[in-house]
Amino acid sequence: MNTQVRVDEPSQVAQARREAVAFARRLAIDADATDRLALAVTEAATNLVKHAKDGMVLLAPLRAGAAVGVEAIAVDRGPGMANVASSMRDGHSTAGSPGFGLGSMARIASNLDIYSRPGHGTVLRFEIWKQAHAPATAAVSWGGVCVPMRGETACGDAWSLRDNDGRQRLLVVDGLGHGPDAALVAQAAIRVAGEHPNFEPARVLECLHGALRNTRGAAAAVASIVPHTGRGVYAGIGNIRAFTWGPDGVRNLVSHNGTLGHQVRKFHAFDFALPPRAMLVMHSDGISSRLDVHGYVGIERHHPSVIAAAILRDHWRGRDDATVAVLRNEYRPAP
Repeated sequence: MNTQVRVDEPSQVAQARREAVAFARRLAIDADATDRLALAVTEAATNLVKHAKDGMVLLAPLRAGAAVGVEAIAVDRGPGMANVASSMRDGHSTAGSPGFGLGSMARIASNLDIYSRPGHGTVLRFEIWKQAHAPATAAVSWGGVCVPMRGETACGDAWSLRDNDGRQRLLVVDGLGHGPDAALVAQAAIRVAGEHPNFEPARVLECLHGALRNTRGAAAAVASIVPHTGRGVYAGIGNIRAFTWGPDGVRNLVSHNGTLGHQVRKFHAFDFALPPRAMLVMHSDGISSRLDVHGYVGIERHHPSVIAAAILRDHWRGRDDATVAVLRNEYRPAP
């Protein structure tokens, strides 16, 4: 369950607020958290109208054990912020307004994160939780964005992350084509994979191949990571791109040709390294193959959802569904 709202002109600020309230109610979040979400989304959307262009607000559910929350991301192609720290101060304004927006968001939301490049735009992310505080940090951090092709409401892409006794399994699926039929395929793949939490990546793909035989088919990739070992296993079929990104640079992971549910020559998994602070990035072919992460100076310090949203903004083809999922190894050995 995800929501996407374009914010290009003032009337869409109210729409973003309404969508945020409806989203929180679907998750059965309490009235106080819903009010805080509505206020923070209104501030973010207002800033998009005042300062930016090609604005978009993305909402996604967050769960950590019994805790329930909402992730909100505002992304734009505006002029960007020359100094994020200055923009966070109450009273700072470049549009003649009182300038309380970002400061107030930091007080009512959790984990506010802003990445801005002058001349390129801004990505702003925050969390609103049903509980008073966000859950504690885990051994990995992750995030992603998943949007339908322009003009569609159903997305034929999907992604999921499953924790099984400390082993993290990331799955990205692209149903063939786009629209409602592709969405059904992608959601079926997520469901089938979820029924087999202990399966390794190649075995997951084999299950999906059998389960999708009477559908239009899909591309998919699965990675299983054990954070404390700094190692992972990857398997992919079709046009899902995956790569690791860390101090040693970018290393691509190999997917085999084929379409799950139709024709696959072989299922083969590869080992890869993912040391602490390194990231795994996986995306569907709605994202341009020309993606080069080296231009995002300093973004590796930000939340994975911020990284995913920046990639989406800059490399989304627009004529297909698009998904970007990012996982970072946050493991810290005991001193």
